[in-house]
Amino acid sequence: MYKPLLASAFALLATSSQAQVTVFSTDFDSALPAQIVPGTALLEDVQGFSGYGPVAAPFGGSFLRSATANTVTLTLSGLAAHSTISIDFLFAAIDSLDGTGNFPSGDYFKVTLDGTQIFRESFANAVPGQVQSYVSPAGVELARHVDLGFSGPGSFYTDSAYHLGADPSFQNIAHSGATAVFTFAIEGQGVQDLNDESWAMDQLRVSTDGNTAPVPEPQTWALLLAGLGVLGALARRRSANPR
Repeated sequence: MYKPLLASAFALLATSSQAQVTVFSTDFDSALPAQIVPGTALLEDVQGFSGYGPVAAPFGGSFLRSATANTVTLTLSGLAAHSTISIDFLFAAIDSLDGTGNFPSGDYFKVTLDGTQIFRESFANAVPGQVQSYVSPAGVELARHVDLGFSGPGSFYTDSAYHLGADPSFQNIAHSGATAVFTFAIEGQGVQDLNDESWAMDQLRVSTDGNTAPVPEPQTWALLLAGLGVLGALARRRSANPR
């Protein structure tokens, strides 16, 4: 009886010690955090993207908008011990992003962690005819081919919105270093200036597992103490009745 009791208690303790801990977050509604080097990217009003996204953290206020071919860098240092890292953010695909396309030849959103690519997919906003390589998992696509306030070079270009943080590609990435460097950019032969095409991010959050050891819930301690109590009682019984 006591073995399953102890097993349950220790399982709960192990689970609590692996809780995700937020190590960085910004909604881009005030000054740009020091951890971000934006290149030429600027804080701008989200316009029609407002309200798209999770109820607790949708697009709103301002976001960080970047021209294609520009790199945004996020550097985190002094991270406590951990084995995985996750990044959550909203992604705005704005104006004439051309997808995989033949001309211009490609607009690929690329994300790296410590120099290693973790994501690279093309995004297309033209209707019809252009190919987008990114196929979003359920719950990631928020809006597709919708005019969200950013005027492109023609009426056939619109905007799209995604909760990329909900894509498994960005969750529980193996990582244990005290420093983490993320880069974000749209690359490809089809890159153009800000007035033609761009991208933006909002509600950026990074978390790790095991950064701290959360205090176990009372029921966890109760299970553990009950199991230890059973073990103590068995030990006393054996001492009183030696064979």
